[in-house]
Formats: sequence, structure tokens, C-alpha cells
Amino acid sequence: AVELNATLNPRKFSSSPEESAQAIVQLSSIVTSLNADIGFLLNPAAEKLTVVDELGKPIDSQLLLLIVTDLYLKTHQARKIAVPVGASMGVEEVAEQHGVPVIRVANDHLAMMEIRRRGEVDFVGGTRGGFIFPGFQMGADAMLATVTVLEMMAQTKSRLAILRKKFEHLNRRTISVPCPWAKKGAVMRKLITNSEDKRRQLIDGVRIFEDKGWVLVVPDRLTAAFNILAESSSKDETSRLIDRYRTLVDQSQSN
Repeated sequence: AVELNATLNPRKFSSSPEESAQAIVQLSSIVTSLNADIGFLLNPAAEKLTVVDELGKPIDSQLLLLIVTDLYLKTHQARKIAVPVGASMGVEEVAEQHGVPVIRVANDHLAMMEIRRRGEVDFVGGTRGGFIFPGFQMGADAMLATVTVLEMMAQTKSRLAILRKKFEHLNRRTISVPCPWAKKGAVMRKLITNSEDKRRQLIDGVRIFEDKGWVLVVPDRLTAAFNILAESSSKDETSRLIDRYRTLVDQSQSN
């Protein structure tokens, strides 16, 4: 193991997107230069992980969730696991192979901590690089996650570049659609009405299941916009879902 830039600025608990992107580029270069098996980047608060595989390729947070969930269920016996409502449908695919139910929660760390605190699940995986494992604190801890991922990879003799191929069939896309604050309620009512005959989840926004995928439409908490996340096994189908619900959000504002 090689430790790099392992110093903390007590006055800084977050990094800008530009700083994070530059750190990932540097980590990728170091991993390939040292012929390392994996690279970990911890955020300043030591809650979230960014991971680079042995080829120097960054693993996005949704893919990391799938890989860590897969490793966890291969190496642990779990009653139930929990993930945010915006997590990939690949989580259910992995959990089904092990006969483990999946509970969806709101897409925030508080909801993740609460369901773990109640003892309803054994593992909670986030969509932003945070993981809550049993036997430690009730919140995400990147140091524990680093050690646990290494341990699970050793037990299963796995390599990330191979593990990621298991989920290459899943295609995700996210967009932001402008919407005035005063119109958000009307848009949500329209989405709920239009999806009454579909399988859906009303946990955080509206998650609607389509024939070949799903879409999550959720009002942004900080800006005048809606975030639309779609996923399917086809790039064309994902784009179709995005276009369809972007149009619905736009039209609902003018009614």
C-alpha cells in the first residue's frame, strides 16, 4: 500500500468538482505507474470513496455500488440490504442471485443511517460512494469501506477490471430540467397522475418502471429544476425514457 497526500486541512471538509476531477486523474496515473491493483480516493470528510481499477479507469459511484454489493453478498450472509431509490436496478439483479431482499430508501445519507439504525438491514450502499457496513458506526466511513473492499476482493480473488464487466449491459443517464419553484408541485401532481397505472415507487420523487427499464423524476432540493435519471439495458431505450419524461416535465409546467 502506498499512502499519498494523507493530510487533512481542518478548515476544509469538501473539495470542488474541479479539485476532485484533478485528484482522480492523478490517482489513475499513479495506479498505472506503480502497477497497483486498486486506487482509493477518500473525500476530506472520510465518508465517501472514489475507486480506480488496476487499469487506471475510474469507477463511477453507481458502478461502485454494484461491485461492492456483489462482493458483500458473496462474502457475507445478509437478511436484507438497502440502497437509495436512485440506485441502479443491477442491485436487485445481484441480490436476487443470493435470495436477499432489497429495500429502497430516500436518496440521502440520513435515510441510509436511519434504516441501518433500526436494524432492518445488514448493509446499506449509497449512490455517492458511501457505504454502511455492520459492526461499526451507523454512518458511512470511507476508511472502513476501503479495508472491507480489500478484504472482500482478497476472499473472492477478484479484480475490479473483471468485476465491472458484469454490469456493462446497464446504461444510465441523468439530466436536469429547469422548473420554477412555484411549478414543482404541479409537475409532481402530473407525474403521479400519469403513472397511476404503472408500477412505481413514491419514496423520493417518482420512480416509474417501464417495460425495459425505469426512470426517476425528482425535484432538485437546491435549484429550480427537476433531475431525471433513467436506466435500461439499451442506450437507445435510456435516451427514449429521458426524452419522454423531459417532455412531460416541460409540458406540466405550462398547463
